[in-house]
Amino acid sequence: MKNLQVTDCTQPTAIKLERVNFFDRQLLTADDMTTERDYFLQKLRRHNRFMHGWGVVCGLAVTAAPSGDKPWRVQVGSGYALGPYGDEIFVGDAVYFDLAACITGGVTNPCEPNMTTQGGAGATTTAYLGIKYAECLSRPIQVSYSGCGCDNDPCQYSRIRDSFQIQCLPQLPPQPAPPPTLCQVVRGGQIAPCPPCPTDPWVILAKVVLPSSSAMNITNSSIDNVSVRRVILSTAVLQDQIVRCCCGPSSSSAANSTSTISTRPAFKTPAAVGAVLNVGQRSTRVAGTEGAVQIAVTVMNSGAQAADDVVLTVNLSPQLPEGEYELKAAEGWQEGALSALKSAPVSIPPGKAQTFSFEIAPAKKSAAITVTCTASATASGSSGPVTASPLQATIGG
Repeated sequence: MKNLQVTDCTQPTAIKLERVNFFDRQLLTADDMTTERDYFLQKLRRHNRFMHGWGVVCGLAVTAAPSGDKPWRVQVGSGYALGPYGDEIFVGDAVYFDLAACITGGVTNPCEPNMTTQGGAGATTTAYLGIKYAECLSRPIQVSYSGCGCDNDPCQYSRIRDSFQIQCLPQLPPQPAPPPTLCQVVRGGQIAPCPPCPTDPWVILAKVVLPSSSAMNITNSSIDNVSVRRVILSTAVLQDQIVRCCCGPSSSSAANSTSTISTRPAFKTPAAVGAVLNVGQRSTRVAGTEGAVQIAVTVMNSGAQAADDVVLTVNLSPQLPEGEYELKAAEGWQEGALSALKSAPVSIPPGKAQTFSFEIAPAKKSAAITVTCTASATASGSSGPVTASPLQATIGG
């Protein structure tokens, strides 16, 4: 039973996947056809979960679209996402959703995405707009006459259409623990764990602060498409980025170029250089708290020599009020405040990484605030600091 998460999350009773073994004069039943269909469905879901993960791949932007009788209406643009269970979520045409349904827990109909059905109690002031995979039964046909002399057999749906549902959630679903970084797996000796079965089917698209009055129009300034959205990069995006980083711009893109030969800079392997620092960072919502966020910054030495006296500096902006927010710094920091943190000098062996983490939590329940984290590291003998891309994390709310 320990391998259930590796096989299938949506059908936990299916310990092993099976497909039909066809042979001549075989009597095929509906169960055989369903087994054959489910085999390929679960293979695709498993492939997506383990190879790609889940989140928004492209599009699905949430924008304000108020109308006369629906001031809280928003539009969800077309796009593509992968659900936590590995299902494809495809929105071909933009759909509308009335945020007034957040008060009543309304959810869209999979067969009519612009139609909302009422549910139980929902969100009030702040809502998280989520989308999940759903199925729509279509093309009902009458079942063939059974010949038993009874009444006519009822109709059955003959098709299952891939669809989706959109709903407001009062809070973010539980987030999985962040996986180890690429450098930790390749050079740090860590084994990448298989992702556990998710407990929630929703992909969050946006965080929305609802207007204080039902008569006020929703605006784009109240919609946050970035801070709570989980993103997956497509293979095309990753490939383009790798080519740009390793090969530089292509010669064909240069204006009035007379040469078709592009010059590629020489690549130095780690064995040919000394200490080489790389800095990366990530943020994670702390489950069971009122909006606390843990930020982890990893300094990797991908060179051939040890990096001595490595000091990591983290700057936060805007500066958070001391009385309203708390800073919990893990071991390794020698200075820490809500505006900046500085680590104690450490030595990082070649091919190893050092992770420094800290947590910021509201001292009391407060409105959400987005903090920008800028991290840089220096080492003895280095020409200057190595800075990571700025990270934005939303605290509170």
